[in-house]
Amino acid sequence: MIRGLGYFIQLVLLVLAAVWLAEQRGAVSIQLHGRLIETSAGVLLLMGTPHMIGRLRHRRKRARGYTALIRSLHALASGEGALALRHASDAEAVGEPAVSHLAAANAAEMAGDLPRAHAEYTRLKDRPDTALIGLKGLAGLAEKKGDLNRARELVQQAHKIAPKSPWAARALFSLQTRTGAFAEAEKTLAEAVKSGAVTSTEADPLLARLLVDRALQLEAAGKDTEALSDAERANQLDPTLSDAAALGVRLLTRSGRTPAAERMLTRSWAAKPGRSLARAWMTLAPKTDTTARLRQAERLNGLLHDSEEGRLALAEAELAAGRWAEARGHLTGLIAAKPGGVTNARYCSLMAYLEAASGNEAAARDWFEKSLGEVAPSDGGLTTAA
Repeated sequence: MIRGLGYFIQLVLLVLAAVWLAEQRGAVSIQLHGRLIETSAGVLLLMGTPHMIGRLRHRRKRARGYTALIRSLHALASGEGALALRHASDAEAVGEPAVSHLAAANAAEMAGDLPRAHAEYTRLKDRPDTALIGLKGLAGLAEKKGDLNRARELVQQAHKIAPKSPWAARALFSLQTRTGAFAEAEKTLAEAVKSGAVTSTEADPLLARLLVDRALQLEAAGKDTEALSDAERANQLDPTLSDAAALGVRLLTRSGRTPAAERMLTRSWAAKPGRSLARAWMTLAPKTDTTARLRQAERLNGLLHDSEEGRLALAEAELAAGRWAEARGHLTGLIAAKPGGVTNARYCSLMAYLEAASGNEAAARDWFEKSLGEVAPSDGGLTTAA
């Protein structure tokens, strides 16, 4: 109410000033298309008053719009989706619909109002200058709904608009891979490297992951030869990708090519030792032959001397063979290497087994409780307590 009264007072003062000027002496001559127009300065000013009033109203409206937009962005930053959406609805007066629609879309998405977010992103998509922003937002909404095919269609449109966009190239590659369009994904990645959207260094692990996914699908279909070809290629591209090595070893072992499986594991182990590689390595020895498995673990530990995963695998094999003292020595050595304390569930489980086998029930119970409170890394080394 106070704002409205202030605006009314300004308007009255402006009109009174114009009327007063209109009554004053003074002449103005204007030459327009060969005609001479003469009038008083006051009348000329009075004629321009409606325009001045319109400009004043427009400026005030834009000022309110910018204030609302800033408040909406502030609410977005603080995570207040509903408040951000309310302010964004008032921000259209800014005169920059793209900005206000983007703020409204983000606010609606944060507030959980997906239909409103979809509508705002659609408005952005329909503008040539903001089409990419709108498509990205719509693709994100489709992914949230689990409609990967629709998301892929939208990202495909974005990729056509901006073929050199790193986001569009990566998103399209990812969605094509996740929807099983492997050949299209491989082509997309090659084009992205060629356009500079993705570097060749970045492309290798991405392609390796695609090949593993395709190999798993081929293996499930009983096409081991094709699956092995993809797994071997993936291992060459990214030796640190343990999934590729583990899959390759499984397929090579199934076909009776154990030496080739060992070579693949050796290359990956040297690049990045991990739990899944250790498990794959141990499958090369008969499960019921504890002596053979112990020798296999010793060979693994010797590949990369004193690696954490190698020593854990060796300690596990020694426990299975009943070599308590040797197992304790390797496990104790790991504790010494981690003065902050070991917080690895697998390590704690092995210590619990060792203490139980040695008759130390209290110590075994303590280690077992520790193992329940820790999460074993999926494919990494030991961690230390803070």
